[in-house]
Amino acid sequence: MNNQKAVDLFNKLADSYQQRFFSVDHYGESLNILLNHLEERSKVLDVACGPGNISHYLLERLPQLELLGIDLAPNMIELARKNNPNARFLVYDALQIDYLDTSFDAIVVGFLFPYLAIEQVELFLFKVYEKLNENGILYLSTMTDLYENSRMKASSTGEEVMMYYYETGFLTRLLQQIGFRVISTHEQPFPVSETETDTDLILIAQKQATPKNY
Repeated sequence: MNNQKAVDLFNKLADSYQQRFFSVDHYGESLNILLNHLEERSKVLDVACGPGNISHYLLERLPQLELLGIDLAPNMIELARKNNPNARFLVYDALQIDYLDTSFDAIVVGFLFPYLAIEQVELFLFKVYEKLNENGILYLSTMTDLYENSRMKASSTGEEVMMYYYETGFLTRLLQQIGFRVISTHEQPFPVSETETDTDLILIAQKQATPKNY
């Protein structure tokens, strides 16, 4: 990931991030759709896994999943290992998933895209397609808005980091162009503060056709 400032920030705030965001029950409906497409021993990759919160949700319900989580923040990986002792976690760059030596039945991408520019997103999704097994599932969550509204935003500790927004239509079209069939699209509000609310976007898509080349 090129945005080293975001990585450093997440590494610094790992404990407070876990305290605030470990529960993903707010996304339970969409995560349960993902679970319905998994089998007991499906191979799952959790990209930008943070403290392993999504991994924990999945493993609580399907404890025999072969789950690998990756994140560039070492402190996040340390927490993920503690929270999910039966899964495997690595300090690893999401943009290098094409070098992983296995393929997956599902790839989970939870809130990575707010830290990736549009060119990185396009290349990354092509790599996701290539790393999925036949009929594999992509679970993607991000924040939706006009890309032009991407901007520097302050964290809870005051540090500023670049935040990128993506429109639902753009991501849906991109997934279809690459070779995915979009199964589910859902938007829901997420309160950032007492005065500000973002809109979360959750997309679930299945690998199908021959991809285009980027």
